[in-house]
Amino acid sequence: MNLIHHYVELIAALCGSFYWFKTRDRRTLPFIWYLWLTVTVETLALYPYFYDIDNWFFNYLENSVMKRNTWLYNLYSILGLILVGLFFYRHIHHRLSKNIIALSVAVSTVFTIIYFIVSGDFFKMTLPYDMAVQTVAIFIIVLFYYRELLQSDKILDFYKSHIFYIGSAFMLWNICLTPLFIFDGYFNPSNSEFIQFRINVLLVSNLLLYVCYSFAFLNTLYHKNRLVLRK
Repeated sequence: MNLIHHYVELIAALCGSFYWFKTRDRRTLPFIWYLWLTVTVETLALYPYFYDIDNWFFNYLENSVMKRNTWLYNLYSILGLILVGLFFYRHIHHRLSKNIIALSVAVSTVFTIIYFIVSGDFFKMTLPYDMAVQTVAIFIIVLFYYRELLQSDKILDFYKSHIFYIGSAFMLWNICLTPLFIFDGYFNPSNSEFIQFRINVLLVSNLLLYVCYSFAFLNTLYHKNRLVLRK
């Protein structure tokens, strides 16, 4: 059980919380909630590793519809997109862009909920091409942020903004890993090489992603402190 990515996720959430305590930036709160949601879900999702323990609780889980942790990630996918969408919604000022972001998140969320209600597969499997649907939504959201950034004076100081690093890293992560999840059909015991490749790619990608999140918060705080000292 490799826990390295759990540690970097926790560090990113702590950096986000530290940023909040220093700045009280309410617009960034949804993304900090998203980071803590990630830490919580990734921690709770470890429960299948404890089925060998002779305990009534784990025995109950092993024989229930929650045997697999798939339902946790299905819930995480819905809540995560809402929080990320809200984060960018609060940082974008153009009314049309805000409306399209809200619509993108709403359509994706409603479609996912309807699918699981109709199929009854919430505890069994993830939404087919869920990663592709989420990537399209994230791509739209981040592009609107870039559009507004290019049309404002903030483009001169983009490297000081945590939003730029968070949006860029999140979009690249989704775009690069979507093909990997599309080929999830090959994720079975007979394809040990693909399984190892998938594990390695996810590990490296997650490490880079959450290190980038941590850097985004600390870098912004550094520039804010320099600005205060100059005054």
